[in-house]
Amino acid sequence: MAERQLSSGLRVLIERESNKQIIKFVCIGGLAVLTDLACYYLFLQLFPEGAGFGWLQNEMIAKSLSFLCGLSVTYQFNKRWTWRRKDKNNRRLLNFMLLYGVSLLLNVGLNSYFLTTLHARLMFAEVPNKYLVAFVGATGICAAFTFLGQKFWIFRSPE
Repeated sequence: MAERQLSSGLRVLIERESNKQIIKFVCIGGLAVLTDLACYYLFLQLFPEGAGFGWLQNEMIAKSLSFLCGLSVTYQFNKRWTWRRKDKNNRRLLNFMLLYGVSLLLNVGLNSYFLTTLHARLMFAEVPNKYLVAFVGATGICAAFTFLGQKFWIFRSPE
């Protein structure tokens, strides 16, 4: 009986800690997304339509650069606040960069896919702010991917 209570108490503690981590991750993610979004629109202005390099279109360049701006916010704040790590662990930073490298490819790919779909399909012709819709869709999917990667790989609790 006591073992069951201990197990239940431990589960509640873990769930509370996970909830705190999710809340912190979402707050920092919000700041990173605002950074990403502001930079995205800034870079769209700096690289106007038609300013791409071959297959690398202007929105891909803008999204890649803005993603990197948000990435710097994400790493510094999540490392210190969400996951409470103050050490200088180069391996962790390398793994973080690998995780976000995959996330960058996923994010840019999804953003381009959503934009192509929104522009090509007649049923989406009247959708306003297609760039914002694509941005939010790609960012939402990648946020879930990176939270899981950070929690269970990059900043996992020592066993």
